[in-house]
Amino acid sequence: MKSIIEKVEELPDCSVFFNLLKKTGIELDENKSYTLFLPNNKACECVEEGLPEEVLDIVKYHFLEEEVRALDLVPYKLRKTLHGKDVCLEAIKIQVNASHILKADIKCSNGTIHIIDRILIPKEASCEPTTSYYADK
Repeated sequence: MKSIIEKVEELPDCSVFFNLLKKTGIELDENKSYTLFLPNNKACECVEEGLPEEVLDIVKYHFLEEEVRALDLVPYKLRKTLHGKDVCLEAIKIQVNASHILKADIKCSNGTIHIIDRILIPKEASCEPTTSYYADK
């Protein structure tokens, strides 16, 4: 079975995020389990080339240092990302923050991937229904 990073490399519709992942040099411990909320290429259209630390922050915000499968989702549950900020997982609509999960539970040797329809931008998360996760203008 392939690792999360090896699996992302194989997914042509997620190549933009894979390039961001490579750029950061992030390495995942093969002895731990992770969850990656992987934005597809359409979701990454809005990502501009930023400073290396900004790219690293964005990439780390897409990882949980625990494995969460679709069956594990509970309504309105905050989970801490590798970035340090929380994301809100929502079981009813199957989403993370304002991103819908398009394909769930891609199993890897060191965790699970969920393909999502929007890039996640690090910000304070809340599971309140009025929370806006769209980039501030």
